[in-house]
Amino acid sequence: MRRIRGFTIIELLVALAILAIVSALAIPIYTQYSIRTFRADAQKDLLLCGQGLERLASQTFTYANHVDTDADGAGDADTGPVSVNICTPSSFNYALTVQAADANTFTVRATPAGGPVVGDGALEADASGARRWDKNNNGDFTDAGDDDWHD
Repeated sequence: MRRIRGFTIIELLVALAILAIVSALAIPIYTQYSIRTFRADAQKDLLLCGQGLERLASQTFTYANHVDTDADGAGDADTGPVSVNICTPSSFNYALTVQAADANTFTVRATPAGGPVVGDGALEADASGARRWDKNNNGDFTDAGDDDWHD
């Protein structure tokens, strides 16, 4: 009698159990890694937007009126979505907005826009170089530990 070659059901169940254990460990780790990467991209975008505002302010002597709310390419407001002539976001995981701008200062904010970063908290940078991260995602940047971008 010839012996049939192949896998037994026990061998397949053991392989499936190993795969489930590895997946249970790897998926949360990968998700946290992705969130940190997206946050780093948003931090870079905030710094680039700050540089763009500095560049425009060196020509106009004010940070005000550089937000393009009607998408015509001309600055028409002090607050709102960041204009592409100031900077272009590298990803769509965070929405970039100018929170405040006047003759002497600005504040740029990156707010989670969807995907895995929802609930990660907004990031801010201002003209003085201050960086803030709302780590507990309560909409307030005055909590202990919110005054930097580090974990």
